[in-house]
Amino acid sequence: MKKKRIALFLLLTAAFLLLLFLIYAPARQTPPASGPYSVILYQYTDNDWDSLLEGIRQAEKDADAVVNYVTMPLSGTPEQELELLNREIANGAAGILLAPVDSEALGEAVGQLARSVPIVTLETGLGEDKADITADNYEMGRLLGREMAAEILEDAESGGGEGSSEAPEVCIIAEYTQRESVRQRSRGFLDALRELVPDADVQELKRSEGDYSLPLYLSYQYANHHAGAYLAALDKYCTEALIEASETYAASAADADAALFARRAFGTGNTLRTVSGLDTGAIRGLVYQNEFNIGYQGLLTLMEKDRSRANVPEAEIDYYYVTRDTLYEPENQRLLFPLT
Repeated sequence: MKKKRIALFLLLTAAFLLLLFLIYAPARQTPPASGPYSVILYQYTDNDWDSLLEGIRQAEKDADAVVNYVTMPLSGTPEQELELLNREIANGAAGILLAPVDSEALGEAVGQLARSVPIVTLETGLGEDKADITADNYEMGRLLGREMAAEILEDAESGGGEGSSEAPEVCIIAEYTQRESVRQRSRGFLDALRELVPDADVQELKRSEGDYSLPLYLSYQYANHHAGAYLAALDKYCTEALIEASETYAASAADADAALFARRAFGTGNTLRTVSGLDTGAIRGLVYQNEFNIGYQGLLTLMEKDRSRANVPEAEIDYYYVTRDTLYEPENQRLLFPLT
């Protein structure tokens, strides 16, 4: 009799445990992660895209997504980027975050691929279209133009100082214009400059085939043909080159000439190199966009597009102007040093 009671007790205990498992097991199961999604950025290195990648990683964590980060060569071509796109789609990517290396060259091909898998563009768009997730590049250019114009007018009011001329010379570094973001910034910059300094003598600096590296080219051009000019870089790589040119020029020029170069140099972007160059005084100021938010909103938008195949909604991305004096203000420090 005792053995029967023990057997009955064990049977009831097992039934109770089975019932608990059936009730609570579904709640303990982790829902399947979304994705996998792929990120393909032109000239991808961590230092070039720190803030944007940090935004994607945060969204990946918050949304429990699976993301593959694809490395593209620093001098990558449209053909190479298209090859990477096709490879990721063939490998089962549920969607692509893309920063196109060449807006025009990739426009039609990416449009065809987007019929089979959702693609969201970041920072720069395709063809003449703006990127899906970006700040207003035209207005970023206008902001840079207004800040340079203020410096030109201040110099004129104070008598111009060394290197001045009756018609101020402004040199735009006209490289990487194959990207629509750079073209839009250039239009905005010129519109603001011509509105505020209509007599400005605008020149374009662009290497010919066989010329020096961009930093050496800029340093040479300034020293030999454009001394005292105001210099504008509308792309982060041009800005990095401008910073290196400023440092190269400073190593061989008189202190006053080097200071003039740095005070009249304006750039765009928030890579580690552009921020450190601003901090050391190699350039006057930077316009930058909230790239962390571009990355974060980009992945969430891609996931929504994957689920619903709906059009990409507008995302409001802020942009800012920063100088050496304002670099460590709380808002700039939060956005420019995301890992500190």
